Amino acid sequence: MSSTSTPEYHEEYHSNNGISSYAPRTQEAEAGPSRKRARPEESREYHAQHFQHGNNGPMQLTGSIFNIAPRNPFTAVVGEFIMANAAGLENVEIELKLGILMSVPDHQGNPPRRIRMPTQSEMIVPPDYPLGPFQATMHPQQHKTLNNLLNQAAQQSVSLSPEQGRVHFTRSKLTDSFHGQGGRSGKVRVSRSRETGEVVEVVKKRRVADMNVYCPGAAFDWRISVNVEEPYEMPDIPPAMTRDKDRASYRHQVCQVDLTHVMSKQENAQAKPVSSFELEIEVLDVPTLLAEGQAQSDRFDEILQNVLDTARMLVKNCDSAPM
Repeated sequence: MSSTSTPEYHEEYHSNNGISSYAPRTQEAEAGPSRKRARPEESREYHAQHFQHGNNGPMQLTGSIFNIAPRNPFTAVVGEFIMANAAGLENVEIELKLGILMSVPDHQGNPPRRIRMPTQSEMIVPPDYPLGPFQATMHPQQHKTLNNLLNQAAQQSVSLSPEQGRVHFTRSKLTDSFHGQGGRSGKVRVSRSRETGEVVEVVKKRRVADMNVYCPGAAFDWRISVNVEEPYEMPDIPPAMTRDKDRASYRHQVCQVDLTHVMSKQENAQAKPVSSFELEIEVLDVPTLLAEGQAQSDRFDEILQNVLDTARMLVKNCDSAPM
């Protein structure tokens, strides 16, 4: 994407004019997998006659005929993936990125395309399924749509406490320089403030495992990653790449959504910087999540469900990239 024609986004929200006119499509009929649907009008009389206890309103349902509800199998598989790969590790990062799962290039030299799987709903891609690159970028218009959606969520929750679901907005502008060969051993990342040049952090990030989720008919797929980010010493070799990041962050209860405009430049190349747009969701308190998983508590699934449903709501409210 051209860096000269791309508008700046991440405008901060204000009480009067911070909300975009691009309203999110979060009506009840589109409210996502965990929202109850309204009952048809003609069924209400039958329900009132057969499923109420006196004048106390509808009875409380008990989950199934066995009076318990099974564990959500999708959330269970994600939880098992996280616990299996994070066991025994320190400085664990768990993040979810929106993007496109691409196919492996064919023998005719055709470029990778978005994969197609035999499913009508989201599915976890088997780990041995052949995949090409994960395209963790989006069109500027999609970026703007999600920016407006998240700004609106922040303003609508301004009267709430953090415990009640307030969305806390912050803005940061950093330059990341990457040192080393990368791969599974990881690269060293030095983050500096773009305003002062001060070093914010030096970490070595190592990717541990990825889980890919295919979403047919939606604008994006997702990738759930378990990484290790450990503090590291300042490198004494020149960077292989730099990335200027303009980031809007939206913090909510157990996760944070980071919406970022990135300008990337290879240090040993003459090419112009490349503009890209990214969205990732990060689990805020990984040690607590892992402790709940170790204890096999219901809270473990509740935290994961919150993060997964955040991704689902973002995907549901974003159109495919303009042609």
